[in-house]
Amino acid sequence: MVKILRDKESHMHDFLSFYLLLKHAISSFIKLVNNSGKTLSLTLITIRDLMKTLLTILLLLPVFTFAQLFPKVGDFKGNIRKVTERSYGKEMNTYKKDSGVFRPKVFSGWEYIYDFDKQGKLIKRTNRINGALDAAYRYEREDAGNRKIEREIILEDSKNRKGDYIEYENFINAQGQIEMVNYWSYDARENKRELFLVEQNAEYDKDRLISYTRHTVTETGELDSGEKCSLFYNARGWLIRIERQDIVSGFKTILYYNYNRSGSVSHFSIDYLVGLRNDQNTQKQDVYYKYDRKGNWTHRYWVADKKRRLEDKRKIKYS
Repeated sequence: MVKILRDKESHMHDFLSFYLLLKHAISSFIKLVNNSGKTLSLTLITIRDLMKTLLTILLLLPVFTFAQLFPKVGDFKGNIRKVTERSYGKEMNTYKKDSGVFRPKVFSGWEYIYDFDKQGKLIKRTNRINGALDAAYRYEREDAGNRKIEREIILEDSKNRKGDYIEYENFINAQGQIEMVNYWSYDARENKRELFLVEQNAEYDKDRLISYTRHTVTETGELDSGEKCSLFYNARGWLIRIERQDIVSGFKTILYYNYNRSGSVSHFSIDYLVGLRNDQNTQKQDVYYKYDRKGNWTHRYWVADKKRRLEDKRKIKYS
């Protein structure tokens, strides 16, 4: 289920509507738990597992180029010309059963092609499903005073969204650090631009980001209570943990990072809704990476039933 949904939500334009839906669902769920005053029933546990699945989709959305505060895994490195990424895991229909069977080793049909300029910057991405075009995007960057603005613009897609874009408005302080980020969406058909997410209150320890808050913009244009993100580092200055805590409920989601000898993230895990569980069973999702000699990941795996399952595979062409 995680894999199938993640493929369908694989670009940032789906992130807008999906993020707002997810926030509403989690808020409603937390209120339900807080008001019950009782041990979670089987129904609530089922809802909790659904929230875990949705959080997986949110946290693993591929964002490669932009400078927003939330740390990213697997930015492209070096003089890359083109990357072709294929996703694996597919629900297969069977005549013997009413529902399909998930096959983790089967090509899902989703393919993502990334094109770069001579400086190694991403300029275009094309998403295909079973060989047919799903969407194509162009990337723009500009500086405006103390702001660095980057956009992901739809060139064409299967959902009639040509001209729509997501914009990341990064505010830079005198030390060259990001202190605030506004996330904007633009609807070309309605000629409407809306702010939907804000990252602010960034705190640094010298050159290390140690905390910030993230807020969804409500329908009335105000910021919600949001969540606080705290970042922790080891003695080498490598990020090893991020704690995302809902400011109202106190519930946490924790991300743990592990590194290989070259300093690239080889494994990270996500621990969901810490403080909500009433048992000792693990609720972690583990993700592993395999890299080439240039420091770019070529294989990504997720763990299910104590087995590593291939999630994505990349073929990288260098200049």
